[in-house]
Amino acid sequence: MSSLMKWLRHLFIVIPAILTLVAQPLGFAADGLISSILLGLLAVKLSELIPKLTVPLLVVELIGFGAISERWEGYLFLLPYSTLIAIYSRSARPAVLALWTMGGLAVQLASLSERPAELIAAASLLWLMLAAILIAARQNNEKHQRAELLYERLASQHEELEGARRRLLDYAAQIEQYAQTEERNRIARDIHDDLGHRLIRVKMMSEATLHLFDIDTQRARHTVEQIRDQLQESMERMRKTVRKLAAPEEDSRIYAIDRLVQESCDLLGIDVSFTLHGNPAPLYPSMEYILYRNAQEAITNAVRHGGATFVEVLLRFCGDEGIQLTVSNNGAIPGGAIKSGLGLRGMSERAALVGGTVTWHADEQFAVMTRLPALQRALHVSEEAERRTNS
Repeated sequence: MSSLMKWLRHLFIVIPAILTLVAQPLGFAADGLISSILLGLLAVKLSELIPKLTVPLLVVELIGFGAISERWEGYLFLLPYSTLIAIYSRSARPAVLALWTMGGLAVQLASLSERPAELIAAASLLWLMLAAILIAARQNNEKHQRAELLYERLASQHEELEGARRRLLDYAAQIEQYAQTEERNRIARDIHDDLGHRLIRVKMMSEATLHLFDIDTQRARHTVEQIRDQLQESMERMRKTVRKLAAPEEDSRIYAIDRLVQESCDLLGIDVSFTLHGNPAPLYPSMEYILYRNAQEAITNAVRHGGATFVEVLLRFCGDEGIQLTVSNNGAIPGGAIKSGLGLRGMSERAALVGGTVTWHADEQFAVMTRLPALQRALHVSEEAERRTNS
């Protein structure tokens, strides 16, 4: 019960009693009235202190106030209104409240049976009006409580979303750092495996040329030409490596597969097609990165190990089932069982970060398929991995 209702409840007891004592001389009967009013206030206090006794105390209180009104008359017919306020302050079903209202009105009419008809009509009308006001106040209070509950839920969901947003930003930063580390390792391998070996070969050929100048000038000249050609190829390789390091100037789509297709055509000198199926949806940066790197790895392996001249990239959006990336090529198909090397293991590990898988098959063409779950499932897997890491 709100503080306002408590005040009204007590005022409907005290004020009618005071007005009755002032308006009409009661003599020794005033002591009985005062004692009855004090007992009524005691019942009100007990119903507040002992909730289990509320219902029986309200019944006793309603009948008692009706008896007081009939015994001392005056303004005491207002006493049952205090009980009506208490009834509508309780959490009860509408049918129960209606039963209480009609029962209280019957007690009110019984206590006013010997009063003028005008007073009976006014008291009954006032009783029904007060019940209607209390019903409206009760509905308004319920709406207010529902609004507060909804606000608390929204605030809680907002906090959860904010926490998820912070976790996603942290995870994106980790993915970006992982991407930079993997890119540095890839470039280091390219420099070591390709440019490093070429430079060692150029150095050895230069030393041989120094000895050939005094023995066979023609062979020395031919060796110098080979050195020139080797340096030219090394410079082209270095330019390609530098292009990989350079960030795009006006395009923020760093890990776009269509850009990878174009770069592969330009740098590797092969035909690469790109096909998109389904309804494209925005991808979380980590998922875009995984698809980009796996497609890059599959294209590179197709040229390096299979000698492919044509690669087909198929990206399929499957709705709630997730995303599927298939990279197939016309290169040589490996004989026997296909072993998972560093490249395929790296692709599998990247996909597993968000609950995805990587499979491959060699039928008419060798194809590598990367399957990633839908966004919500990927975020759930990422959060689980983060919790396991933190624990």
